[in-house]
Amino acid sequence: MTGVIAGLGLATCLAAAPLPVQLLAVVTTGGAALLPDLDHKSSTAPRSGGFATRLLARGIDAASLAIYHATRKGGDPAERRSGHRLVTHTIPGCLLASLVVASLCLLHPAAGGVVACLLARLLCLGLRKAGGGVALAAGGVAVWVLTQHFAWWWVLPVASFLGCLVHILGDTVTNSGTPLLWPLARGGRRWRLLTTPWTFGAGGAFELVIVAPCLLVCCLLASLGWAAVALLPLVQGGV
Repeated sequence: MTGVIAGLGLATCLAAAPLPVQLLAVVTTGGAALLPDLDHKSSTAPRSGGFATRLLARGIDAASLAIYHATRKGGDPAERRSGHRLVTHTIPGCLLASLVVASLCLLHPAAGGVVACLLARLLCLGLRKAGGGVALAAGGVAVWVLTQHFAWWWVLPVASFLGCLVHILGDTVTNSGTPLLWPLARGGRRWRLLTTPWTFGAGGAFELVIVAPCLLVCCLLASLGWAAVALLPLVQGGV
């Protein structure tokens, strides 16, 4: 939901873009908000593409753990055995994801379409929907953008970065925290998990009863704000 809210904010800033580009920004940001959890085999992201994404999740988990042990300092625990909430939950990790998306978009329009299709599929799974049609539509729009409106190609990597960033900022508010400042070292540790002064448990009652309804209200308000900026001029022009 935070990814969708951020995507609506991005789409509002893209008022000059064609409407399909704005919708693609919303879907891409929402889907990318689940990407950082590709380091955990039980999360939504590894289940989005079947065997291929589960295998990818195992590889990312192993690589994340290897980077941890290669860069940790004396104060970081040596017995760490999981790569979850490590490099994929850092700002450099967000930049890397954005760079991969940008490279695929520049490689070939079909590659960018596959990226958009997978991110849309991921968003639908996060919203507990099948979303096969939405995923195919997002892929088609991405191919159309990369062939007919190439000047807007950068929307996909920017939306991917924004979605990943929203994810790790949200996890920083939870009890577990994130290594947000990596690779900066502080107090003899490079992988210190940072949290805010006020936190809550992920998936707990507070998140479901208080946080989720508040996010739903924010999502509706963001939708109205985007509609006022993007859709109202179209309605006025039609009238």
